[in-house]
Amino acid sequence: GLVTALSAGSTNITYTVTGCGGPQSAFQALTVNANIGNPGTVTGTSPLCVGATATYTSTGDAGGTWSSTNPAVASVNPTSGLVTALSAGTTNITYTVAGPASSFQTLTVSPNVNAGTVTGTSPICVSTSTTFSSNGDAGGTWSSSNPAVATVNPTTGLVTAVSGGTATITYTISSGCGSPVSASAPISVASGAALTVSGAVNVCPFVGTPTTVTYTATSAGATGYNWVLPPNVTLVSGAGTSTITVTFAAGFTAQANKQIKVTASSICGTSAQTIYYLLAQFPSTPGAITGPTDACPLLGTSATYSIAPVVGASSYIWTAQAGTTIVPAGPGTLGNTVTITFPTSFTTSAVTVQAVNTCGTSGTRSLTIVRNNPSVPSLISGPTNACAHIAPGGTPATYTVPAVAGITTYTWTVPAGAIGLTGQGTNTISFTYPSGYTSGTVSVIATNGCGTSGSRSLTIGVLQPATPGVIDVAITTPCPNRVYTYSLPGLPVNATSILWAVTGGTILTGNGTSSITVSYPSTAVNGSVSAQAVSNCGVSTIRTIPVRLAACAVVPPPPPPPFAATGNEPVKGATAAADAMKVNVYPNPTTTDFKLQVITAGKEEISVRVLDMTGRFYKQLTIMPNQTINMGAELKAGAYMIEVKQAAAMKVIRVMKF
Repeated sequence: GLVTALSAGSTNITYTVTGCGGPQSAFQALTVNANIGNPGTVTGTSPLCVGATATYTSTGDAGGTWSSTNPAVASVNPTSGLVTALSAGTTNITYTVAGPASSFQTLTVSPNVNAGTVTGTSPICVSTSTTFSSNGDAGGTWSSSNPAVATVNPTTGLVTAVSGGTATITYTISSGCGSPVSASAPISVASGAALTVSGAVNVCPFVGTPTTVTYTATSAGATGYNWVLPPNVTLVSGAGTSTITVTFAAGFTAQANKQIKVTASSICGTSAQTIYYLLAQFPSTPGAITGPTDACPLLGTSATYSIAPVVGASSYIWTAQAGTTIVPAGPGTLGNTVTITFPTSFTTSAVTVQAVNTCGTSGTRSLTIVRNNPSVPSLISGPTNACAHIAPGGTPATYTVPAVAGITTYTWTVPAGAIGLTGQGTNTISFTYPSGYTSGTVSVIATNGCGTSGSRSLTIGVLQPATPGVIDVAITTPCPNRVYTYSLPGLPVNATSILWAVTGGTILTGNGTSSITVSYPSTAVNGSVSAQAVSNCGVSTIRTIPVRLAACAVVPPPPPPPFAATGNEPVKGATAAADAMKVNVYPNPTTTDFKLQVITAGKEEISVRVLDMTGRFYKQLTIMPNQTINMGAELKAGAYMIEVKQAAAMKVIRVMKF
C-alpha cells in the first residue's frame, strides 16, 4: 500500500479482496499538490542614483518573474531583472517562482545632488569683498571665471574684487549622484577708472548729413553715463547710457572744439573724465593694393584688386591704362574692391586708387602690373653624348630646363627620327635617338600668355670610348693552380663595358667589367691579355700586355724517415732540427707588412729568403734566433713563400698579401 506521488492532480487509492462474496473493494481519494519552487537569494547593487541601472540576479530556479514594490522609485524588467532607478526612495526588488514562492532585496535610490541657486551682491568696487551663497547641497566648491577681475574663496564663497570687469562666480558639487553639477551668477566690478570710448574719429563723411554716428563708452560696473558734446553735434539717442547716437551739422568742420567728453557713475562714485578727439579731415592714403601683378595670365580676362577700407572714405577713385575696364565689386558701395579687365594690347603700367570723402581726396596708392614676355629658357641639362641612347640597344635620354613660374608651355625640337618622345609641353622630355644618329641639337622655347621666348639649344654628338688605361696584374692563387687578376684603373670615358681577350689562359670572371680573373696551367705560358672599351657607338683602341710565366716548380717528394737507432739514442738530422725550429709569421694574410719571429734553441744566424709562387727570388735577409722583425711592406699584393734556414734546419711558410 506504499503510495508515491508523481505529479499534481487527484486519484483514488483502492483496496480489493477476493473470496466468498467477493471481490469487495474500498478506496480513499488522494490529491497530489505541485511542488513549491525555490526563489533563491536576490542580489543587486544598492543604493543607485536616479537614472542609473543595474541587473539583479537570483540563485533560485530559472524562469521566475521580477517585480518592484514601488515602481515610482524603481522599475524592473520582469524577465531580465534590469532595474532602472526613477526617483529617490526605497523599494523591494522581488523574484517570484512557482508555488508561488519569492525572495527580495531592498533597493535604495539616492537623490541627485543639487547645486541650487547662486546669489550675491553685484556690482562691487575694486578692493572690496562680498560673500556669495547657494541654497543647494553643502560641500561644494567656489570658483571664478576671471580671477584677474574677482577671486573667490573655494570654501566660504567670499568674493574679492581685484580689477574692473566682469566674472562669473560658480558653485560646483563634484561628488554624489548626478555630479558634477554647477550653478553660477555674474559679478561686475566697478573700478572708478577713466572709461574707454569707441566710434568714428574722422567724421567728414557725416558732416552736414542726417546720418547718425554711434559712440560707445565702456566702464565695468558703471550704472550711468554723462556725455558732453561739442557745438554742432546733436544727441539723437542714448542719453545716460553707455551708447549714444549723434549727427554733425555743417559748421562742425570749421570749429576748434571737436571733443566728446564722458564720465561714468558707479557705486564707487564718478570716474575720471575721458575726452574723445574727433577729426574732420581728408581721408588718408589707401593701404597697399592686393591683386596679381603679372599681366600675362590676365590678357583678355579680368582680375580683382582691393584695398582695406579707409576710415572716413565715402568712395574711391580707381584708374588703369586706357583700354581696361574697371567695375566696382565686393561688399558695400564704397568700391574698395574692383574687377579690372585687361585687353590683349595691355603693356606694363600701374593701377591706382584714391580715397574720397566730403573733405576731399587722399593721396594716390599704385600697383604696377607688369607684362613680361618669357625669357629664353635656362641651360638644357642632359647627355651630350648620344651613344648610350641610340636605338636599338640604348636607353631613353632625358633633357630638362628649370621650370619658371608663369610659363604655360615648353615646346621642344628634337633630332629627326627620335623614338618615343614623352613630356612635350613640359620642362622635361625623354626620347631615344634613331639608329645611325651622328650629330644634331635639342632645343626648347617657352610660352606664356604674353608670347613666346627665344630658343635654347644643346648640341648632341657621338663620342667613341677612350682607350683603356694601364692594366694592373696581381697573383690571386699560386702554383700549381695559379690564378691572376687583371684590372684597369676604371671604366674608360664614354665606355659602357670592357671586352677582354686572353691567350694562354682562361677568363674565369669579370669579362665586361674593369677587372677579370684568369686561370693559367702549371706549364710555361707565353701569351697576352688585352682590353678594349665598348659603347653603343663602337669600340676603342686595344690595350695589350704580354704574359710570360715559367712552369711551376715540381715539389720534391718528402724525405725518407730518419734512420731508427737501436736502444734509447735520439734521432738526429735535418728533420729533427726543423721540428725543433718554430717559425711565426703574423698577421697572415696582411694588407701592410708581416712580423717574423724564429724560435730555436740554436745559436747560429738565420737566413730568410722571400720568393714568389713561381720560385722567383725577391729578397734575402739575416736575423738572430728569437728576434722579431717587420718585413714585406714593399711587396705587392699576391702570394709569396718565406724560406727560413738555420744550419741544417729549413722551413718554408706560405703568406698572402692583399
